[in-house]
Amino acid sequence: MTTIRIAAEDRLLITTEDAAARLGIHRSTLYDLIRSRKLKTVKIGSRRLVRVSALEEAIQLLEEETAA
Repeated sequence: MTTIRIAAEDRLLITTEDAAARLGIHRSTLYDLIRSRKLKTVKIGSRRLVRVSALEEAIQLLEEETAA
């Protein structure tokens, strides 16, 4: 069996810890964004993961809210 290694920057799904780090926010703030449905996530088993593209969508939404 061959193991394929994918670089962290090439992953489509990242952990909540990685998502918080990429956004430069605390993990509890990230969970506030998830609870308020400003950041979409997926759940696989017991793990909650964030689509990298969802980070950009959340940033855009937050920018629109602050511009209003």
